Amino acid sequence: MESLHGKVVLITGASSGIGRAAAELLSSKGAKIIVNYLSNKKGAIETVQRIQKNGGDAIIIQADVTIKEQVNAMVEQALASFGKIDILINNAAGGIRQSTFMDASEELWEETYRLNINSVLLCSQAVLTHMIPRKEGKIINISSTAARIGGAGESIHYAASKGALNTMTIGMAKELIEYGIIVNGIAPGMVETPFHEKFAPNEDRLSRMSATIPIKRVAQPIEIAETIAFLASDASNYILGEIINVSGGR
Repeated sequence: MESLHGKVVLITGASSGIGRAAAELLSSKGAKIIVNYLSNKKGAIETVQRIQKNGGDAIIIQADVTIKEQVNAMVEQALASFGKIDILINNAAGGIRQSTFMDASEELWEETYRLNINSVLLCSQAVLTHMIPRKEGKIINISSTAARIGGAGESIHYAASKGALNTMTIGMAKELIEYGIIVNGIAPGMVETPFHEKFAPNEDRLSRMSATIPIKRVAQPIEIAETIAFLASDASNYILGEIINVSGGR
């Protein structure tokens, strides 16, 4: 097992789904975890309790990752607790709501980009302020296969934001490697999380969408977390600016 002993990891949106699975898995490999959440305090507490039950070290920090002042305060609190941040996982994201392209308002597009793009900008900049002087660190951006296929019906705004995130990830990787910081992304396909429960609540629709996946099933959060753990480890140190699809072949 590739060890992350002594590493400190900040995961945004870690109260459920992929974020929670990553928090638990990275903790099991020796990392100290900062669990960020916005509104699901109960879920964040459960994440930390599960980590602590297995002997891990984790703290909770509430912050809206679209607001610079709150992001900076979160990072300062994390540094006060653990002294450093080695790995940032930009996981917080959302589709806001479904809409056809013709019905999508400017406000919906702006809100989607604020959550899926601005949050990555703000969190990365805040953490990089401390990573760059140390000349080491890793940033992992959680994208989506929607970026490549245009979204799965009434979600072009979400898909477009994830396409922008892919481009952003590649650009960050090229610029930040000068400082010893490695940036990569992961593009999950359909994953059994609260996100897809919200946007594909109809069981028949979910079954139809699952049928389009060559492996014929949706992923479990732990299957995405395993790739996050790989990118967080030294085993991936020669991988740079990649967007790894974890999609069952979709």
